[in-house]
Amino acid sequence: MAITVAALLLIELMLQTSLYRWLQPAVLSPTEGAVVTLPLRVQWDGPPRMNVLVASDGGSPQVLGIRPSPCELGSSELPKPGLYRLHLRAPLFGSLIQAERRFVVAPPPPPTPPPQADPRLNQLSESLSALQAAHEQTQAENTSLHAEIEALRQENSALQSDVERATNTQSDDSDRLAADADRLAQLRQENQALAEQLTSLQWQLNAALACRVWGYYSFPRPQTYPPTRRTITVTNIAGEIFRAEAECEAVRLTDPTTASRCFCVGPPWSG
Repeated sequence: MAITVAALLLIELMLQTSLYRWLQPAVLSPTEGAVVTLPLRVQWDGPPRMNVLVASDGGSPQVLGIRPSPCELGSSELPKPGLYRLHLRAPLFGSLIQAERRFVVAPPPPPTPPPQADPRLNQLSESLSALQAAHEQTQAENTSLHAEIEALRQENSALQSDVERATNTQSDDSDRLAADADRLAQLRQENQALAEQLTSLQWQLNAALACRVWGYYSFPRPQTYPPTRRTITVTNIAGEIFRAEAECEAVRLTDPTTASRCFCVGPPWSG
């Protein structure tokens, strides 16, 4: 009897597991009837390497080869969701030393639909683009008018110098002086007309730069830590865009998520 006990202990030390588990392996993962997702972790208590077979519901077993414990099974071994049966067999004496386990592979979660763009944002973007184009065109016209006015000022200064020199000349130059005076009067009239046109264009530019949309920064969920990224609120609860600073401030003072004072988000070039 002592020799038998010693032999059993020697066998357990050589196998690095209990003799009972060597003869009766126990599947640790997955549990019986568990609903699992891929990849599936398979682990057993028994021989360190066993032949793994997987059979779908009503299908024939598929031999996956000798695997160590633990190992993983992916979509290539478990191609579709449903009920499966896991068979573990020892490389030797497989019909005597084996274990099995049933489990269910859950279907993959449905894909999340992409968020739909708000049509109001597209309309606001188109309005801002149109205002920016009008501002750029007005700036180009304003620059051209400034250049013309500067050229007229230089010509006017040159004519004034000519008039001063002509005044000191002899009396026979009176005809040319009168012509220069007429030219100077004409240029002054043109200069006055251009100045009035510049004033009108400046008023149009100021009207184009008027703020059309007001908003303020807010944190949608300020109670989180760290808080969520701030956004720009440009509408009230009814979806009406703030067209004036007073409308924006009236809503901002009652909004617990506010993070700034109201500012102009109208044409982006105005800051």
